[in-house]
Amino acid sequence: MAGSTVKRGTGRIQRTSVVDQVYEALKQDILDNVWNVGDKIPSEGELAEYFGVNRLSVRMALQKLNTLGLIETRVGEGSFVADFSLQQFMDEISPIYQSKDRRKDVEQLRNLLEGECMNIAIQFATDEQKAKLKQRLDEYDELSDRYNRDVDNRELLDEVVAADFAFHYEIIRMSNNRLYMDIYKMVESIISNHIRYLVYTRSHRADSKAMMEEYSHAIIYNSIVNGDAAKAKEAREKMIGIIPVHKPDYYEDFDPGFTGKL
Repeated sequence: MAGSTVKRGTGRIQRTSVVDQVYEALKQDILDNVWNVGDKIPSEGELAEYFGVNRLSVRMALQKLNTLGLIETRVGEGSFVADFSLQQFMDEISPIYQSKDRRKDVEQLRNLLEGECMNIAIQFATDEQKAKLKQRLDEYDELSDRYNRDVDNRELLDEVVAADFAFHYEIIRMSNNRLYMDIYKMVESIISNHIRYLVYTRSHRADSKAMMEEYSHAIIYNSIVNGDAAKAKEAREKMIGIIPVHKPDYYEDFDPGFTGKL
C-alpha cells in the first residue's frame, strides 16, 4: 500500500493448528476451573461439535492434555480432570541430585527456601503455628532417639527422614506463602534423599552426638520462637551442609544411588 509502513520487530504471523487451538482452549478452561478435579469433560463428539472441528483433532488435543497430566482418560468412561502436580516428574529425576556435585545444588535450594521462611516465621509466626512446629519437633526427636540407638535399621531411617522433612515443611508453611509450599512439596523426593544421606552418614560418625548439639532441630525451633535470626541461620547452614561441621560431611565411598534401602 502506497505511503504505508510496516512496524519493525512485529515478527511473522504465527499459524496455529486446529489441534493446538482446541488444546489451548481446553487447557484454559481447566485452569479457569470451568471443570474441577474429578469432573468429566465432554465427549470427543460433543467437543468436536462445539468447536466445529473433526473428532480426530479433538482426540489429539486430549492426548496432549493427557500427556501433560491435566486429564486422565479411562477406557469406557471418558476423560476426567486430573489432580495435576509436577511432583511425579521431580520424583523421576530425583536420583540425579544424589551425586556429590548435585547435592550442593540441593543444599543451596534448601538454604534459600528454608532461610527465607525462617525469617518470615521469626517475624510473623502465630502462637498456633509455633505450637504446630513444636509438635513436629517432638515427633522428630522421638524417632531420632530410637534411630540413633539402631542406626542400621532401615525402617527407622525412613521414619526419621519423613519426620525430618515434616519439621522443615512446617517452617515453610509458617511463611503462609502458597508458592513456597508448592515448590517445597514439588521437590519433596529430592529434599528427602538429601536428608536421608545426611542422617545416615552423620549417624555413623564417632562424633555424631557432639555434632548434633551444634545444629539440632531444637536450636532452630528455639531460634524461631525467640526471634534469633542469626542463631537460626547458623544452625540451618550447619544442618544442611552449607557449613561443614568438624570435618567434611561428604564421603568419597558413599553410594550416590543410596535410597535408604540397604
